[in-house]
Amino acid sequence: MIITRLIGGLGNQMFQYAAGAALAARTGQPLRLDLTSLRKYKLHQGYQFDQIFAGDFQTASKLDLFRVLGFGIRRGVRGSVTPDPRLPNPQTGPKIRQPSHNYWDGFSALSGKTYLAGYWQSPKYFQRAEEAIARAFEFREDLTDENAEIAAKMAACTSVSLHVRRGDYVKNANVNAFHGICDWPYYRAAMAHMRAALHAPQFFVFSDDLDAAKAEFGQGADITYVTGNTGAVSYRDMMLMARCKHHVIANSSFSWWGAWLALAHGAADDGQIVIAPKVWFAGSPEPMEDIYQPHWVRM
Repeated sequence: MIITRLIGGLGNQMFQYAAGAALAARTGQPLRLDLTSLRKYKLHQGYQFDQIFAGDFQTASKLDLFRVLGFGIRRGVRGSVTPDPRLPNPQTGPKIRQPSHNYWDGFSALSGKTYLAGYWQSPKYFQRAEEAIARAFEFREDLTDENAEIAAKMAACTSVSLHVRRGDYVKNANVNAFHGICDWPYYRAAMAHMRAALHAPQFFVFSDDLDAAKAEFGQGADITYVTGNTGAVSYRDMMLMARCKHHVIANSSFSWWGAWLALAHGAADDGQIVIAPKVWFAGSPEPMEDIYQPHWVRM
């Protein structure tokens, strides 16, 4: 059995699922999702896979956790299961802690029962499982009302999603120190690149701080601000991102998946342009390299 721990927001959880699903498929084992870390995690919307996506997602029971981790289980922060430190090094046992922000070569050698604890933010972790991941992440619901009108507009033009991620990246000093924030010159350069490379691009702006985005970008005829998808329905912004042909993403796994799903689900084609910030984690001593797709433009 493969168990992957889910933690963080929707985009982070999607990376964690994708790595676990790829490992489970390669080793012929069932996959279970450990939700215990999410039960006291209040920064985002919690676990919503069953509401959002069409895949068959199975959660881990206490018995499942015992079968994989055995007597090494103890309660940890936020109710998550962690190995007992009095037992041997967990990296040599069934619990695998992600040792690097970048792709870990040891992942390809994993076999047998495994508990994955990490973020696994690289498409290399689910190479050769992309089609299955795309099917699992088909959206359950249809867009309606204003969202349906925006989706129709996206389909009829050279649509570019533009994600301005601020929120706790700005308000929380510790989060800001590690993640950093994409500054306005990054977005202006990205928009200029799109305008030079594409015929009449139309920008669809997604943000948790639309007032700041509007103050920066103004009310141009080629800009649409997407509103209304907040709280428990924030995922509908990802649904709309995935309808766009091109993308300007933030250093955010949420818009990363918006761009990936657009290509995987057919809204974009081989001519897709994705612009991503060249620095993903501002406070990390290890440069983040493996989160990027080969065809993406880094600025």
